[in-house]
Amino acid sequence: MILADSSIYTSRYEDALAPGVIKHRADSYGSLVEDLMSVGVEEACQKLECGLKEVLLVTVQLEKAIRSEIERALSHSKVVYKIPGAALAAAYSGVAPGDGTPPSFVTGLAGVGKTRLRLAIQRILAGERKISLDAAHPSVPLIDYVDCVVGKKASVSAVLRTFASPGAAGGKAKIGQEELGRECARWMRVSGVCLFGGDETQFMAQSAGASTLITRTLLALAELQVPWFVIANYSMGWKLRSRPPEATQRLLSRPVVLLPDPPVSEDWAALLAAYQVVLDEAVSFSLVDHRVELWNLCAGLKRLLVNLLVLSYWMARSAGSPKASWAHVRQAFNSVRYATARDDVNLLIAHAGQKTSLRKDLLCPFDGPEVQANAEVFEDQLRAARRATVALRTVQASMNWQERDAIAFINKSANLMPEPTAQVIKLQKNRKPRTLNGMLDAAAGFMESLDDRSKK
Repeated sequence: MILADSSIYTSRYEDALAPGVIKHRADSYGSLVEDLMSVGVEEACQKLECGLKEVLLVTVQLEKAIRSEIERALSHSKVVYKIPGAALAAAYSGVAPGDGTPPSFVTGLAGVGKTRLRLAIQRILAGERKISLDAAHPSVPLIDYVDCVVGKKASVSAVLRTFASPGAAGGKAKIGQEELGRECARWMRVSGVCLFGGDETQFMAQSAGASTLITRTLLALAELQVPWFVIANYSMGWKLRSRPPEATQRLLSRPVVLLPDPPVSEDWAALLAAYQVVLDEAVSFSLVDHRVELWNLCAGLKRLLVNLLVLSYWMARSAGSPKASWAHVRQAFNSVRYATARDDVNLLIAHAGQKTSLRKDLLCPFDGPEVQANAEVFEDQLRAARRATVALRTVQASMNWQERDAIAFINKSANLMPEPTAQVIKLQKNRKPRTLNGMLDAAAGFMESLDDRSKK
């Protein structure tokens, strides 16, 4: 049994901050999804989607945010546990009330990869072991990090039980919200928790009073007196900004805005290379070679990229092809199943290029030099995507009829539907008897149309 001292509480975070440790513990490259042709198209698509979602690579932007959270945990551990017996004192006396600990408000576009930060921290700070506070007391767990998925929890107390001791978390005894909050703070101090994270807060927003419920929940979490972060979309940020100052000052003082990685960055190329391994039996082209084009079709949003690649494979299989080609990717982008995502991408591109109006769920609620500098890089990429789209349409408009027919033939060939399993019986239509003069007139008209097309 490990005897608790100050180094026990600080060393776990110091180890995590050592060079290379964050990526080593968090990165997951996924693996090849095999035997796709041996199962139906829907099952194969589900396997591909699961395989792609297993890929987790810590980018430069993500590592900076993760390192900041672990540094907060380290600082907290040094202050709180510098006095021997601090955990034991908390077991009996609880934690003194304070002003609350403001969270890092991690936000970004839907699908940018905010939840990846939480999953990465889970892997990096996965330690949980038993320690002894002294010889006269039973051992307690030493917990590096607590993860809280808010989801559709209907009350503040339901969220707080995530952080309570095993007895209180069971919910057998009725405890008021304030008392439950104090119990959570006490238990977290005893078990050495110096960092926790909350996610999926947007799913609480299902009623007219949801904004009030979310605010109350986040303020209750701040009262736990432990460094923490909350992951939320732009819409949540706008809702909280409309709350009274006493709430916004305590909840929105540490915004962290995550933006898509640029298409020419090493992080984007590494992600596509990892996806290529998973999709080796599903695509016939190099993702890295099409890195810019793929970015333009999803605005660099990883969730949309996964959806687009899986949909491309679905279209290929539906057309009788074992692998998706680049033509299938273009068709997937223009398909009805990608319509909502396509609209969002087009709105972002139009806003960057022409400063058109933008929905709040696509518009960052925070401003400032740091945010603006990163946002400008993102908008530059969106403007480049717009120029690429305009150039493509210009080329298409300048094609002659032979070139258009060739492109149409290529697209048609890529989208050949499989032969129907049942025989289709065509009914004979009643036609008038053919005459020599009628056939001569039809031939003359056909030759005339060919002559007109050759002159264009």
